[in-house]
Amino acid sequence: MAELSSYLAAGQTSLSQALFAHFSETTLTHREFIVYLFLANWGQHHTEAPELGALAAATKLKKQDLYTVIETLIQKKAIQLVQRPGKGGRTLDQYDVTPLLDQVLKPAGGQAVSPAQAPNQQVFSQIEAEFGRPLSPIEQQTITDWLTIDHYAPDMINLALREAVLNQAYSLRYMDRILLNWEKKHLTTPAQVQAEQERHLGL
Repeated sequence: MAELSSYLAAGQTSLSQALFAHFSETTLTHREFIVYLFLANWGQHHTEAPELGALAAATKLKKQDLYTVIETLIQKKAIQLVQRPGKGGRTLDQYDVTPLLDQVLKPAGGQAVSPAQAPNQQVFSQIEAEFGRPLSPIEQQTITDWLTIDHYAPDMINLALREAVLNQAYSLRYMDRILLNWEKKHLTTPAQVQAEQERHLGL
């Protein structure tokens, strides 16, 4: 009975099964998803954002690493920081976790996102798989910048990844040099890259 009482006293959190069913189709890394789940849990039991020091301890992250992950979650439109009125005229900050739910439940046309429809999401998981380790927050930001600022096509990033792996250079810096080189040559598709390589080899 004591165990049951402790279980009931601890409370419960309700999470949409869609988050787990479609996690592989999002751009989130494992670390980001864990932080997202902690924020979702917190939001169900509190009216304002958690203190970062306590959340960092709960997620076993350094405070600066946690801050970077939260910023990345905001940039990836998985969460957003909102302000709500509190007691006594106070303004409360809170993390709204519904944007990610909107992504997995209501993508374009209201259909579930498939891997073929989500090439951007696959870029992160493919690089992690080839590197054989989770991406650091800085690496995540680099890839996000490739997609959103430099507007490199996902298939070009994957091609640069293949070149890096073939040369046993498991580094985003190496991939960045490849992408920049192709950009300078105005090569924007894998077919153009292949044609350029064949021309260089005299094929």
